[in-house]
Amino acid sequence: MHATAAVVFAQLITKNVDHGVHAFYVPIRDPQGERDEQGRLPFLPGVGGEDDGQKGGLNGVDNGRLHFDHVRVPRTDLLARYGSVDADGTYSSPIDSPGRRFFTMLGSLVQGRVSLDGAAVTASKLGLAIAVRYANERRQFTGASATEEVVLMDYGTHKRRLIVPVAETYAAHFAHERLLDLFHSVFSGDEDTPEQREDLETTAAALKATSTRFALDVLQETREACGGAGFLTENRITSLRADMDVYATFEGDNTVLLQLVAKRLLADYGKQFKGITPGQMARVVVERAGDMALHRTPLKRAAQALSDAGDPRRAAGHLRDAETQRALLTDRVETMVADVAQALRPAQKADPETAADLFNAHQVELVEAARAHAELLRWEAFTQALATIEDEGTREVLTTARDLYGLSLVERHLAWYLLNGRLSSQRARTVTSYLDRLIDRLRPHAQDLVDAWGYGPEHLRAKIASGAEKERQDEARAYYRRLRASGDEPLSEKSLRKAEKAAKRSSLATRH
Repeated sequence: MHATAAVVFAQLITKNVDHGVHAFYVPIRDPQGERDEQGRLPFLPGVGGEDDGQKGGLNGVDNGRLHFDHVRVPRTDLLARYGSVDADGTYSSPIDSPGRRFFTMLGSLVQGRVSLDGAAVTASKLGLAIAVRYANERRQFTGASATEEVVLMDYGTHKRRLIVPVAETYAAHFAHERLLDLFHSVFSGDEDTPEQREDLETTAAALKATSTRFALDVLQETREACGGAGFLTENRITSLRADMDVYATFEGDNTVLLQLVAKRLLADYGKQFKGITPGQMARVVVERAGDMALHRTPLKRAAQALSDAGDPRRAAGHLRDAETQRALLTDRVETMVADVAQALRPAQKADPETAADLFNAHQVELVEAARAHAELLRWEAFTQALATIEDEGTREVLTTARDLYGLSLVERHLAWYLLNGRLSSQRARTVTSYLDRLIDRLRPHAQDLVDAWGYGPEHLRAKIASGAEKERQDEARAYYRRLRASGDEPLSEKSLRKAEKAAKRSSLATRH
């Protein structure tokens, strides 16, 4: 709407050779031009554009499109850090590989992905902080007490739908902190190597895709957990979700980003076998088949069942162990990557069409492997952060949250662990029951866990998280206490009928 210049990414073709996408500095308006009635400068000749109009959310960020018709810019306006053209049209680049050059040039987009990961984590925190505060104050229906209604947070379904995401949000928070460290090491120049940049791009893609999807799910869950109040705009959750919606495709579609991650995982897997002989490769395949046979037969599962010896506490103790959780999560990633890599091996010698069909046939498994990798990254970041916490009580609570996150992943993918023989049916049954125990253990700390993020009412800006609900509930409870104390409390129809039935039974007993 107002820019006088743009960075335009376009194909660079010189001497009839297409060198791929490069960045150009392109003036689009004359700063000295005459403004229209709305105060905007006209486009330069050959340049046009329009606003994209109203969107589903995030309307505070303007989006539009530009188009160019025979617009010429000087050769020197090519942003030539990664590729330049001499006066005679000769192209040169410090990066020889066209593929690496392309991804290096787009590496600047990694800053946006890092930012979106952080923004998604923040949105998840805000939604959960609002919902947990409301759930700790809103009362609904009497339980064991005939007079006191139960706070929402004490219901089993409510505890699970909010406390499990709180644990995952902590994992996402610590993973984002690790990502920021990696980002700093590259962009500060402390460790700006091709390998470190590749790690940054892969990690940013994995976490951005995972956290933005997670944020959308969390905001939907927190909206529902707050009932009709959650649907009111004044309580902000619906607006947060609408603004977050585009994050799934912003700075790279999440599914495409996960494919990028999967390709890196496959490349790293392939490096393990670089230079080995066909005979050695054959042994690897045989060992791999033997490993699959071991896990997918009753032998492995029987060993687990025997070690548990019918005692669920042994199975729970095994699952609580950090090394067990790491082994389960790591094994899933490595197995999925190895399975896809083996399935794609024939593509190396196939014609392009056959190779493309083969890759397409295994695309879903590739994306799932990338998701599993992102989950492992989060778990590892959470686990490493625990070692830095000095306060013993805080470390104990957060260790429980880490265990809850790790085992919630195992429960989420329980079918995979059973089908691949990684868990016996006895241990699989223990996962959910032990998760419920961890949730109960964290229930007294639920408010502290969300308060620790440091958001006050001025950050949440939601009426149901302002303390107003507690005042309303306290006022109602005080009113009914006074009624009961005065003896003026009306009888409920239910209790009256109970009294009438008791009187009838007593009368019949006396007659007999």
